[in-house]
Amino acid sequence: MSAATTPAAPVGPVAICGGGLIGASLALALRSAGTAVRVTDRDPAVRAALAARDAGVTITASWEEAAADAALVVAAVPPSAVPEVLAEAAAAAPAAALTDVAGVKAPVAVAVARALGPAVGRYVGGHPMAGSERSGPDAADPGLFTGATWVLTPGEGTEDTALSAVGALVRVVGARVLVLDAPTHDTTVALVSHLPQLVASVLADVAADAVGPERDAVMAVAGPGFRDTTRIAASDPALWLDVLAGNRPAVAAALAAFAERLAEVTTAVGAGDDGALAALLGRASAARRRLVPKALDAPMVDLVVPLRDRPGEIARIAAAVGRAGVNIEDLGLRHATAADRGSLVLRVRADAAERAEAALAADGSRPQRVGDPTA
Repeated sequence: MSAATTPAAPVGPVAICGGGLIGASLALALRSAGTAVRVTDRDPAVRAALAARDAGVTITASWEEAAADAALVVAAVPPSAVPEVLAEAAAAAPAAALTDVAGVKAPVAVAVARALGPAVGRYVGGHPMAGSERSGPDAADPGLFTGATWVLTPGEGTEDTALSAVGALVRVVGARVLVLDAPTHDTTVALVSHLPQLVASVLADVAADAVGPERDAVMAVAGPGFRDTTRIAASDPALWLDVLAGNRPAVAAALAAFAERLAEVTTAVGAGDDGALAALLGRASAARRRLVPKALDAPMVDLVVPLRDRPGEIARIAAAVGRAGVNIEDLGLRHATAADRGSLVLRVRADAAERAEAALAADGSRPQRVGDPTA
């Protein structure tokens, strides 16, 4: 797992249910990496648009046909549809790893476990943090996931082979793995994805009401700040309704915190309290620099963690590292030999390796550091 190694294409065929922006972009990215891909969508117009891309992707009329004997299955559908889609795929492809791309994870995981029953060990929750305000196969871009974070949420019973297969898919399309437990994922995306979507939508709605017949003049004046802030308001409403319904408690909490802070700003502006405004603007400026630092290429090291022969090992190891605040930049498996059960290889930033090692040791693991931090 050296930094210069080109990721190997995941074993195919990969079956994708859903030909929207994410599903179609994933199909194109996998195909360009040399993986056989079969895609379907319930909408004939979407299937026709996918076929028109002429990218070497097999388009099928039914999900059963796409999923039959696949090595890996991706449900690129709204959260509420994921359990049914994966249950059908589990029956059609009895050896396939199963994953999804839904923007909410905890309730989906519960519903998927109920739908899959004993096959739930083949499921790895997934959510690529990539997208666009555009939707549909015409907006598909094989480079959409390059450099993006792709969250994986393995459960306690997730099989090693399933996580390995889904991790290979993430790596080959240029994304980096971040392993989180499902509730942490949902709380986090409520703040960094779902709340911004609602704020952008409200801002666009308020601006449209305020502008009225002066729209052309106002838009001529509007700078990139307004355009960038409201860009995602053009996203597909139906998709967002499903996501927000699935993550309602976390989104409500994020909205309440935002509303409280906005009320403070309203009061300060109305009262002419420049001190309060200056304090908030200063905190926000510092927070933005802290939360979204300038991207830097950082040296990496690999931690090899022996696996015990019991369910939930991968989830336990990933959770221990996550609790230490360390991002898993990539992960892979060293498969079992006659002498051991195999190991999990975690790639982390060199400056976070000690924290990860300490967290793993405290959790009962014995990690071994490999790799050159200066590579």
